[in-house]
Amino acid sequence: MRLIDKELIEKFKNQDKEAFSEIVEEYSERLYNIIYKMVLNRDDSLDILQNTFLKAFKAAPRFKGESSLYTYLVAIALNEARERFRKEKRFLFFDLDIIDEEKNIPDIYEEKEKEGVRERVNSALKKLPESFREVLVLKDVDGLSLKEISEIANLSEGGVKTRLYRARMLLKRMLNEGK
Repeated sequence: MRLIDKELIEKFKNQDKEAFSEIVEEYSERLYNIIYKMVLNRDDSLDILQNTFLKAFKAAPRFKGESSLYTYLVAIALNEARERFRKEKRFLFFDLDIIDEEKNIPDIYEEKEKEGVRERVNSALKKLPESFREVLVLKDVDGLSLKEISEIANLSEGGVKTRLYRARMLLKRMLNEGK
């Protein structure tokens, strides 16, 4: 991934379509992956991605540059996902790939066991509060820093650490209860 330079951001802020196209090309895949991990639906993910870029383009003149452009886009994407699922009364969740896949010939019993673990994890994740799922996705799936997450979630870094710790402990407790 290349760094988006200041000149390109200034063009974006002036709603230059070529600059916007470059930004879309640069960040689409990464944003799609975050959105998909939240909603686990390809069509919804693509709709949310498109709406994210449309809102970002319309709001471009108001982008202050206090955070990175990527952080700004992630915040818009998460807000879009929240808004969509509140309207539809659906819950957000993501698939935490906790299994380290090996290149071995699959053992049918091992595959069944792995599938059972995935189902338990997904079931527990669905029950987590939305705010906990979000910090888990941003930190453990996308690998964002605490600072970036704090900007997106509008929390202090300490608040992010606390929420992340509580999310992990609650997830662990739910998984242990399901044994």
